Amino acid sequence: MAPARPRVIDFHNEVVLPALMPRLDEAFPEFGWRRDSRGWVATNEEFTHAHLGVRADRVVAHEPQGFLVHGGDPMLWTAYVNGGSVPHGADFVRAVTDLASRAGVDPGPIERQAPPDRRGELLETFFELARRELIGEGGTRARAYLERRGFPGDAIDDSGLGVVPPARVTHETLVDRGYREPEIRAAGILADSRWPGRLCGAWRNEWGKVGTFWARAVDGHVAPERRYLYLRGASRSGLPPYGLPRHTPELVLVEGFLDHHQLAARGVDNVAALGGTSTSPRLFERLSHRGVETVVLCFDNDDTGRVATAKAVEHAARASISPAIYVVSPERLGAADDPDALIRRMGLDGWKGLVEGRECGVAWRAKEILGQISPHATLVERREALRGAGVWLGTLPPRLAVEQEDAVRTVAARTGYTPDAVGRAFRARYWQDGEIERTRQPEVEHSMQPEL
Repeated sequence: MAPARPRVIDFHNEVVLPALMPRLDEAFPEFGWRRDSRGWVATNEEFTHAHLGVRADRVVAHEPQGFLVHGGDPMLWTAYVNGGSVPHGADFVRAVTDLASRAGVDPGPIERQAPPDRRGELLETFFELARRELIGEGGTRARAYLERRGFPGDAIDDSGLGVVPPARVTHETLVDRGYREPEIRAAGILADSRWPGRLCGAWRNEWGKVGTFWARAVDGHVAPERRYLYLRGASRSGLPPYGLPRHTPELVLVEGFLDHHQLAARGVDNVAALGGTSTSPRLFERLSHRGVETVVLCFDNDDTGRVATAKAVEHAARASISPAIYVVSPERLGAADDPDALIRRMGLDGWKGLVEGRECGVAWRAKEILGQISPHATLVERREALRGAGVWLGTLPPRLAVEQEDAVRTVAARTGYTPDAVGRAFRARYWQDGEIERTRQPEVEHSMQPEL
């Protein structure tokens, strides 16, 4: 009789965690772990301040299940690799598989238990077909479209893009691969007759599985609101930014899919797209848990992009933890509407100069609140502008104290007052003591038991 396969929870507790604990410094180098008498203590001040809001020596890993921030809550390793939330079901299996890889453990025993993901395999088969379509006769118009947009011709084959094949070809291929009619219908890839001939890309989740597809028209007559279509019945909610690299300390967030692909085709590998302008505090928390230390916002050069940039800065400030946020102010794109257009006009040197000229996100947001104010404005106008900036800056958490100080200097320069005077006025009028210093909780280590 063949030996029984271990349960995933048992494999996690009895095999993965014991192997992970001795090599945390290799498995999670972002913490800068060093050994102490009870296990490990973090040393990377920049990372712990940016992501956890504490000194490095307050972050310890004395139990194999995860790490603890003194005065805060424990974080399970399964939750850490799952973007901060405790995983369940298939997500738990994926998290344990990730930890096994980091620990140097063969995840085969649990991978062999996983039931076949028929839908996932079907979507991969479809995208494989779409990528072949792009480089074949059916992709002629799409390739011409990409070349008109300045896409390097020799990069198209490996661009990660595809073209939706004719519905008949898709259906016949899937049937030949053994997929049944109910599976094909449920996948939704034949549900919209507008899809064939469109450029497409696969939007993947944290584990590389296809979450949805986008399909873009390459004809100029299609109205902007109908330019992009998405896989029917597949939610984009909860997906990470499109094209998010697995490991990068610095990430540039752009709006459009083609912004991402235009840069990736030129070797820029730290750019991901939102597929729009929507952000949330949760987004920045998840990026932080993935080891992203810095996010640069580079949205489109229009009013929507400016508003979205302001919201993104505020969402990052409200997150429990967040990477450091920087902004490329939209007007710095000049005559270009978006990063895609800028790199076509100015090449990689123009892009590098744009990103290098970023500014502190908090200071940028304070300037936006000030509007067009200057030292030459009336006293009433300057005082009103100060009030708006001061109230907002007073809502920032303690982890943004340095950014807050940068913003005070910016506000002072724009209004004609000294930084010292502005800082004292803000503290006296708009900043409550409770908003500047959080009450410390007792430094008690909590028991960490994995939850399913």
